Formats: sequence, C-alpha cells, structure tokens
Amino acid sequence: MPDRVKEHVFALDARWCDELEEVLFSDPVPNLYSIEHYLACPLPVRSPRIPLHYYQGFVGCERDGQLCCVLLLGSNVVPVRLCGAAVEHDVAEHVETSDTPALDATALAHRDALAQLLLQVGSRLDSMFGESAFVMPLWTRMQELCEQTRGGKSPLLQMLQPSLGDGCDHRARVLSERPNQPLLYLPPEKDLARFYEAELPELPAHLPALFKPAEAPAGAVQFSGEAAGYARLATSADLGELLPAAAAMFTEEVGFDPIARYGDGYAARLRTLIAGQRSAIVTDVNGRVIFKADAGIVNLDAAQVQGVWLHPDYRGYGLAKPFFAAAAQILQRYYPHLSLYVNDYNARALAMYRGTGWEQIGQFSTIIFER
Repeated sequence: MPDRVKEHVFALDARWCDELEEVLFSDPVPNLYSIEHYLACPLPVRSPRIPLHYYQGFVGCERDGQLCCVLLLGSNVVPVRLCGAAVEHDVAEHVETSDTPALDATALAHRDALAQLLLQVGSRLDSMFGESAFVMPLWTRMQELCEQTRGGKSPLLQMLQPSLGDGCDHRARVLSERPNQPLLYLPPEKDLARFYEAELPELPAHLPALFKPAEAPAGAVQFSGEAAGYARLATSADLGELLPAAAAMFTEEVGFDPIARYGDGYAARLRTLIAGQRSAIVTDVNGRVIFKADAGIVNLDAAQVQGVWLHPDYRGYGLAKPFFAAAAQILQRYYPHLSLYVNDYNARALAMYRGTGWEQIGQFSTIIFER
C-alpha cells in the first residue's frame, strides 16, 4: 500500500492560521471542541519534525494551495473538514434527484491518507467524533483499508485487529459505534422558567427530600444569585459528591470507569469546571448530587452541554425535565448559545430536550475504542 500520509497530509503551522480560523469560526457550534483546542494550543510557527502518527494537533490536506481537509489529532480525533464529504452526504440523502458527481481522485486520495494516518495512530486512539458527514466516511474508509490488508501482517491492522488470527473480527477494538447523534441547539430566547417553576411530583417517602437553594435556611450558604428552581452552580465543597456522580454518568454513557483510566486527571477536570462556574447540580438535603449538567466545552458566548445525568433512585418521577431546564437556564446566563448532541436511540432524552425547546441543527457521530 502506498504511503499516502507522507504524500498528502501535513501538520498545520502558523501559515495556515487564517484558513483554519475560517473553517472553525464560520460554523462555531459544531466546532467548539476544535476551537477550544486551537485557542489553548495555537498552531506552531513551523511544522514539527516528527512522524505525524505521534503528533497531537491540527493536520490537513491542501488542494491548489487551499486547505481542503482538517483533522484534529490526539487521543480523541475530530475530523473538522473532509474533502468531498458534504457532497457525498448529499448524494446519499438524495439519490433519486441529485446529479452531483462522485468524489474525484484527489478527494479519494486525501480520504485514504487520513484513514491510513489514523490506523497508524493505533492503540493511542480513544475515540473519533464530530459531524457525521466527516466522521462516517472516514471511519468507513478505515475499515475498508483494514479489510484490504487483512491477509497480511500489516501494522495498519493493529488498531482494529490486535490479534491477527484468522478468526479475529476486524472491529475488535470498537467499544461503541454511534453513527446518529442529533446535534441540538437551545435558542437564547426560549423561556425555560415554566418548566422548572412548576410544582414537582411527590416523591416516595424513602427518598431524601430535594434541596431548593432559594429556600435555604438562615445561616446556610445562599445560592439565590446563581440558582434556578432546584438547580445551582456547584462549588468546591461539592467535589466529593460530584465526583462519584460524574463517574457514574461517564461509565453509563461511555462504557468504562473514567477514574480507573484517567486517575487524578478526572477529578482535576471537575475542579476546572467548578472553578469556571460551568457545572450545574441538584442535590438532596444531605448534599448528595442527584442531577448534574456541565458546560463541558466553551468559547466566548457558546457552550456545549455535556455530562447530563440523573441519579437512578430519582428516575421515573418526571424530574429530568425541570432539573435540566433549570440547569440550562443557569448555564445560559454565562453562555447564551447552548448546544449538545445525544444518541438517537435515547428516545426519552431526545423527547426531554425537544420538549424544553432544543432544536436539531445537525448530526454528530462517535466511534469509541477500547484500549
């Protein structure tokens, strides 16, 4: 197999700043993760002299001197732009009416090169996510390349097929494939108060009562300035209760324990969210976190909501909608433009989001790999 990586892919350096910013900021909502990385880690003055499969940062392909593909490399990979992907998506959706031509040789070569690069990254890859029109074509090509080299001992197989025995499935490293994740947006003008100000249903006697910040007794910590309904911003005093709640959410959603994999780094991430006033919670009267939602990725007045979770003991009582509406109201005070993406098979969550005013503006896909 020819080494298309060396032929077509390069690390973006400062010469590409203007074009990269045009790609990222022309549509900021789906690109928040990549924007956050770009602002924290600007493009280097010169491209690094290391193999690209060891590089972490933005790489790309060019056509006639113009940036046509962009990929954010790291343990989590984000295809930001893929040459011809949007055209192909249109063809797939409108086969009966579209006369759009197929991908040309350059677009196919770029796709092969990026897929080959990701296979070379191998076991260091935790996930790939982003807009479906970019993720799924690249993921499909990665699998096709594995199949083409299946009969040999190519190192390209090491990522998806760690054991090269004849009976090994080429997708053995895939923990979860989520091709359809609606990308939702909450317009700033939506009125959420009617959802969280409504009277909550009566809870079973065995469950501890909910703590309402506005009704805190005299002498207790007051949260009225940063609260809505039963939700409030988390403080450093909540970390001990927030950590197990966040880990439970992550394990349910992703499929592995983040504390076991990331160690102290996971708690450090929560401290960052708390310090930045980016974590909204609901607690019971004993301080146990029973609901949480975070502004996980932020840029200026926009944030992507992540980590939405309700304690299992409190599920089935109609609490998710008022709690989430209250949390969104709090986060919107800091970030008027909120977005999130959700698995399409999570019908209950989708109904809750749409029922509180969230509107679909796109579609994400996520591939999660085992280590």
